[in-house]
Amino acid sequence: MRIRIIIGIALPAILIIMYLLGSFGIKELNWIWIENASINSMLQFQVYGLLLSAISILITVAVSRNSIALLRVGNLSSPAKPVKLLLIREGDNWYKTGFSYLVGITIVTTLFMYGGLADKLQWHLLTDMLPWVILFSVTNSFNEEIITRFSTVGMLDGVLKPLHIIWISASVFGLVHYFGSPGGPIGVLMAGFLGWLLAKSVVETRGIGVAWFIHFVQDIVIFGMILIMK
Repeated sequence: MRIRIIIGIALPAILIIMYLLGSFGIKELNWIWIENASINSMLQFQVYGLLLSAISILITVAVSRNSIALLRVGNLSSPAKPVKLLLIREGDNWYKTGFSYLVGITIVTTLFMYGGLADKLQWHLLTDMLPWVILFSVTNSFNEEIITRFSTVGMLDGVLKPLHIIWISASVFGLVHYFGSPGGPIGVLMAGFLGWLLAKSVVETRGIGVAWFIHFVQDIVIFGMILIMK
């Protein structure tokens, strides 16, 4: 039990460090798969992330066999444990809670990103970049869900109390976004809250479906703006 707690915290921490360092290593390799330098580096980083995700799944399932059950959509009819401060009420299920927070968080993400990048956006590029936006949003959200959420929840499920698991996952997800977009202290707080909510969804629905989809939509907004910057 103690070993699983250690691995449940150490595994995502190690993989996150490897994940962050990978962006620098990829640049040093100077591999050219696509002429567009920005797309080229992002594509290679996503492939690298998928490899780390595979490692994360293999280790997590090997140590905690029941964790494989979390690699599904989950039961969205499951009740969301009430949190009055966050307007999650008694009787709310994850269809309602997930949709409500999907809309609210997406609006906040859009306003925050647009506020910082408005004068740099070239909207005429969006049509050409849209396939890459969707691809990177799918892979990036999957990689981060597996590395920061599945590995933590899967390893600690049944060992620690659900609330402790949720807070550990939120902390891991928040801290890694210090270097992300949005980044810095505000990025940590925003990602930390999102990480808390998504970990709660995984624990209560017994699947990554809600977490992955909400994360995917946020990445659509983020990559959509990053890839059309000047």
